[in-house]
Amino acid sequence: MKPNSRTTTQQRGFTITQMVVTLAIIAVVSVAGVLGIKTARAEFRLQNNARLFATYVEKARADAIRRHAATGEESSIETFEPGSTTYAITMDFGSGAVETRNFDLDSGLSFSTVAKKVTFDWRGRITEAWVFQIFSDYLQRSLPVDVSGSGDITVGEQHFPDQLIPPVEIAEVTGDVDSTPTPTPTPFPTATPPLDGSGDPEATPTPTPTATPTPAPPPNGNGTGADGNNGNGNGTPTPTPTPSVNPSPTPSPSAQCVSSISPSTLSLSQSDQANTTGSAVFTMVNGTGVRTISASVAGNGNSLVLGVSLLRIDGSGSSVITVTTKNGAGNRGVFIVNVAADPACGSTQQLTVSVSN
Repeated sequence: MKPNSRTTTQQRGFTITQMVVTLAIIAVVSVAGVLGIKTARAEFRLQNNARLFATYVEKARADAIRRHAATGEESSIETFEPGSTTYAITMDFGSGAVETRNFDLDSGLSFSTVAKKVTFDWRGRITEAWVFQIFSDYLQRSLPVDVSGSGDITVGEQHFPDQLIPPVEIAEVTGDVDSTPTPTPTPFPTATPPLDGSGDPEATPTPTPTATPTPAPPPNGNGTGADGNNGNGNGTPTPTPTPSVNPSPTPSPSAQCVSSISPSTLSLSQSDQANTTGSAVFTMVNGTGVRTISASVAGNGNSLVLGVSLLRIDGSGSSVITVTTKNGAGNRGVFIVNVAADPACGSTQQLTVSVSN
């Protein structure tokens, strides 16, 4: 019997479908791994810069205490406008003299809070608690560095002691003041005026009034005038004033568009539900044409939720800007909201928003 020439032979390898599925799984895992690594690096960069910044703040405070800094020689740390990446440290860096040095945040990081200079006195204290926010462009979030009124520094904390300490009530102290009345001094005797020969006080002579001469009126009748001519009249005639002609008023240029915002500051809270949202009115005067209204947090931050009631205004009008807080430690501090019109109507208006926990 002849063997069957059409016997099936075994094939080894992978099909195209299997290879496509395998490559797709590898691509997904690789992308997830790369994204995870980039996120981890961005998180590490944010944490590292925030802690380095806090370290310099602590060094400035320790330097002020060590030197027992006098007025005008205090140590300080200063940040600039939202979106800036530079901060300045003023202290004794070891040379024996107070100097200022500038430091920069890493790429992709910036300060999202308003410009602020914190100064430490000889006890290491500042005038009021403050929070600096360092914003990451990649992570789209901020990390806070808090400085309390007593000079304590913390990183990444949501609740800070200064806001949790209740106000101190000072009790009234009585009985520590001498209640004995102050004695009234004895008045001195009044001097007696001198007496004349009759025993009466000498009278003070009354001054005699002096008559003031009255000027004579100008002569009335015939006579020789001042210019040598004869004529009748009452004195020298008064010249008639020449009327002056006022120049034509210069027409004033057309009024320019002006914008304003009221109020210019808001104080909001993250925990007080009655105070999580605030609003301000943006007004345009002398406007012509259609303008688009926009509002944004300075420095490309996203710590606030903004709303605009009217996005387009034809001519003059108003639009309500609504500001709502977000929860989280990275959303506290003092921020600036820029409100502007396009085309421009005057200068960009700034709304300062202070958010506490």
